[in-house]
Amino acid sequence: MITTEQLSGPQPDFDPDEFGAESGAVQLTELTHDIDGDGILDTLTVESDDAMIVATDMDGDGDADHLTIVHGHGGYSAWEFHRDDSGHERWERIDQGTLGK
Repeated sequence: MITTEQLSGPQPDFDPDEFGAESGAVQLTELTHDIDGDGILDTLTVESDDAMIVATDMDGDGDADHLTIVHGHGGYSAWEFHRDDSGHERWERIDQGTLGK
């Protein structure tokens, strides 16, 4: 059986407990998965103290475009990164909830 230790890469530089719409870009290094099957590594899965993070760089610019954060208590949130024409960066929460019952 595969474990998260086998899937994990280096931790992105952000606190999953403090992450929100005004958080800046999340740089990704040493991607470990090809989530869309195109032969190019685009995703990193990491564990922090009390969360699992799946971060994907869909456009290949080195920054995460999509983040999913699952906390140990079962709460989760999914985010998409946006940069407007003036350079303003923001994250938009596209899903949230609680796993389990």
